[in-house]
Amino acid sequence: MKLEQLDYYIPKNLIATQPTKPRDESSLVVVNKEFEVIKFKEIINQLRKGDTLVFNNTKVINAHLDGQIKKRKVSVNLNKLIDKQKTIWSAFLKSNKKPMINEEIIFPFDLKAKIIDVIKNNNTDFFQIQFSCDYEKLRKILNSFGKIPLPPYIKKIREIKRKDSVDYQTIFAKTEGAVAAPTASLHFSEKLFEKIKKKKVNIVYVTLHVNGGTFLPIKAENVFEHSMHSEFGAISKKSAEIINEHKKKGGRVIAVGTTVLRLLESSKNKNGLIKEFNGETDIYLKPGSKINSVDGLITNFHTPKSTLLLLVYAFIGEQKTKKLYEYAIKKKLRFFSYGDACLLWKM
Repeated sequence: MKLEQLDYYIPKNLIATQPTKPRDESSLVVVNKEFEVIKFKEIINQLRKGDTLVFNNTKVINAHLDGQIKKRKVSVNLNKLIDKQKTIWSAFLKSNKKPMINEEIIFPFDLKAKIIDVIKNNNTDFFQIQFSCDYEKLRKILNSFGKIPLPPYIKKIREIKRKDSVDYQTIFAKTEGAVAAPTASLHFSEKLFEKIKKKKVNIVYVTLHVNGGTFLPIKAENVFEHSMHSEFGAISKKSAEIINEHKKKGGRVIAVGTTVLRLLESSKNKNGLIKEFNGETDIYLKPGSKINSVDGLITNFHTPKSTLLLLVYAFIGEQKTKKLYEYAIKKKLRFFSYGDACLLWKM
């Protein structure tokens, strides 16, 4: 498949830079044979008793820091924890001069980081930096001085605000480690959760620590040649058992977000049943992938030329996806991380 098949034009005024409030007042496109726009909170009418919603309970850390290299300003966006014992992280660094190995980043709160390696992947530099303190101290510094890592396309338009630390976090965020939010889950409110529970829809949590690779566009002309980023994920034995039990009873399994779908597909057996999982996944879901772990997917509208858009192609087909996005643009729905969502049923 050619890269141009993943491209589309999105009017700038449809790129959401702020979330809808309350969360569940955002719009949701229900995708069946036809498209229907409803309020997200009305998803309760699309769910049945015995269905299972699978959520990613990862918690976004304050992964954005500003420092200096030899008095030059440098923006640091942590990407992924490489070595907890040595406090080594993969990071994206932005400065007016390319940072070099062995250079030291000085931060204004008694913290330093040394650049120890640079790894190029898909024409993007991933810097490995080692902090001057242990993991727990760094964690406290990030909580006090770091900023929530908003997506690049929002930071180009506006500055990070204090309220983003709440807005860009799910209501059930628990396990620290992500540097990007599982954005499909941002639409769920406490009130909606109560209605879901009353309807006896099962709620199951898994963990996938989303890293910055999710925002990197595909650059290979043949999209199948793209090198997928790796992320840490975990599914407990209990979560796997609950999903499988209700699936065998005929209940539908709905992944809330592409991160959940990727993790479930990484852990399944050939029949689509879920197994306990703990480790890295670099699964690349694309047309031709056999997706049989879920019946439905809730997801936002994704950026052009992204692996996430390609995943939607794999789930409902290229033509259906293109019609959906044309429809969403025509209806002036809001796109990307703070935008609206769609409910897809497996074709």
